[in-house]
Amino acid sequence: MTLIPEPTLDELLADPLVHLMMRSDGLTRTGVRQIMADARSALRLPAKPNT
Repeated sequence: MTLIPEPTLDELLADPLVHLMMRSDGLTRTGVRQIMADARSALRLPAKPNT
């Protein structure tokens, strides 16, 4: 079985089909990049201590 590498965000944002879907949802490349940056930041937040 050959594994297909997962596309990068830039590769996904360059795909014409993805452009059509983004347009229909009212998204822009900048908006998607901001969403991804926000998600990465949220994952880096320190865990809340258990009290």
